[in-house]
Amino acid sequence: MDEFNEKLLKLKNLLSSYSSCAIAFSSGVDSTFLSYIAKDVLGDNAILISINCETLTSRDKKDVINYSKNIGLKLIEVSYSQLQLNDFIKNPSSRCYYCKKALFSKIKEIAKENGKEIVIDGTNASDCGDYRPGIKALNELGIYSPLKICGITKSEIRNYLKTINVDIASKPSSGCLATRIPYKEIINQEKLDIIRKCEDYLLNLGLKNVRVRLQNKSARIEVSPNERSYFFDESIMDDIYIKFKSFGCTYVALDLKGYRTGSLNEVLGKGENLNG
Repeated sequence: MDEFNEKLLKLKNLLSSYSSCAIAFSSGVDSTFLSYIAKDVLGDNAILISINCETLTSRDKKDVINYSKNIGLKLIEVSYSQLQLNDFIKNPSSRCYYCKKALFSKIKEIAKENGKEIVIDGTNASDCGDYRPGIKALNELGIYSPLKICGITKSEIRNYLKTINVDIASKPSSGCLATRIPYKEIINQEKLDIIRKCEDYLLNLGLKNVRVRLQNKSARIEVSPNERSYFFDESIMDDIYIKFKSFGCTYVALDLKGYRTGSLNEVLGKGENLNG
């Protein structure tokens, strides 16, 4: 038995020991993989809980419905506004902690109402090296992270999903829209709406991995390094500029380095790159 299959067996045994559980479902690669395995092990004793909030990308909102149908588990969608949280709006570097604490407290509440005492999430072994204050909130709330416990990495998850022909295997990470706004700059609905419109526009052009970082309404576009050449056309740049201006941006620029996780966290110092 190879290393991954040993980890997978360990994961299945761990899930089996829970008897039943609620899965915090974002439609990302990690929570989707975890949901497929939980369905295999626990059947209908596992349910999915998804929080519909302002920071969820348009793509993820659609995928929550589509992927949950493919998985075949009961989905409970709950609406929650992060803009009621002062510590979220003020956007400190610990913003993710306050956000996760509120969202997962709500998930625990809904899980308990549905007879599920155990809540699990898709945090995996690859997340351990990043600056992720949200993990502290999960630990405080007693949320289980089976993928991390079993040492399963992001690349192993994607490889496994490819072997079972699940199209989400190649889905880029999305992160929440709040990760596009620099720390200490106030988060509000207007900024989140601008970011959503800009990213949706670029995705509809056929770009695959997109971030629009917004600072004082100045937009900085990040795409995968191999997609940067898409912008090397004056008419395309003009169209994007005009469209972004109509969405409320004052300036529009392309990040020449391209997308990398947590680029807004680079100001925090070496070794503190976050998600998003």
